[in-house]
Amino acid sequence: MTGCFFLCGICLFLIVFMNKAMTRKIIYVLFSFVSLTFLQAEAQKHPQLQYISLDAGLNMAGIHSTGAFDNHNKNFGIRLCLSGNYSFNDYASLGAALSFEQKGAGDPVYDFNTNLNYITLPLYFKVRTGKDPQLFFTAGIYGSRLLSASRRGERFVDGQSEAVNEKVTSEFRPFDMGLAAGGGIMVKLYDNFDFMVSAGISRGLLKIDKLTDESAKNYIIGISAGYIWYIGFR
Repeated sequence: MTGCFFLCGICLFLIVFMNKAMTRKIIYVLFSFVSLTFLQAEAQKHPQLQYISLDAGLNMAGIHSTGAFDNHNKNFGIRLCLSGNYSFNDYASLGAALSFEQKGAGDPVYDFNTNLNYITLPLYFKVRTGKDPQLFFTAGIYGSRLLSASRRGERFVDGQSEAVNEKVTSEFRPFDMGLAAGGGIMVKLYDNFDFMVSAGISRGLLKIDKLTDESAKNYIIGISAGYIWYIGFR
């Protein structure tokens, strides 16, 4: 839009200060140049770094294994995520994110939770519809680094209540990786902003505990909401 006003200003200057024949030739050249520029920009719309997004939500986490962890209660935590999108066309793109996630599980016997805090790097393929509001679906992998682990609550030993507040990071492996999938909706707010609501699931592929022979693995179901900022073409 700024370029259009600038071009109009030049044309007005030419009309006022130059003869008509010369003005027509220069205006023709200018309009030809601008038209080619816009056509080239449209042709180069994809691939591009299209947008970045920020969202936050809740996780319902658990630990799955072939042993006692199967009976563990779900653990609720938060999720914060900053992501970017590299588009191939209007419907398909690759995405990467950096997120903070709380996972873990509740103990099936005692009244305490094991809380696992991870910094996670998801990589995913994304497809979406072409109309507003847009539906989207994602599938990919993730890698996680354990920041800390704690166990909190209370347990009864010999009839006595005992408070539990322990740091147990050393009991868990420092890395996790797995598969993830999700979907949601994007609603246009402004020319360069969308509102987004999403839901997803992930399942770990690596054993996370060190102290048992059980193949304990993370899984979560999460929901989140946030905003998308377009830094490229919509």
